Amino acid sequence: VAAGAQLAYGDGPFIVNPGSVGQPRDNDPRAGYLLLDTAESTVTWLRAEYDIRSAQAAIRDAGLPLRLAARLAEGR
Repeated sequence: VAAGAQLAYGDGPFIVNPGSVGQPRDNDPRAGYLLLDTAESTVTWLRAEYDIRSAQAAIRDAGLPLRLAARLAEGR
């Protein structure tokens, strides 16, 4: 779902997945999150920049596979 996309909802229940921070699968390396507006009954998908290089360094420092660090900048 593209950043800024909005969904109006009615009676639920619903499961809404905003995506992820660090392991997105849509070629957008930014962090994915949702804004749930219960007054307007809408959900909006949003993105935020974060310090990818620091996250990559933490992955390397932890001895995790380097492919995980590379994936952060690629968004896939």
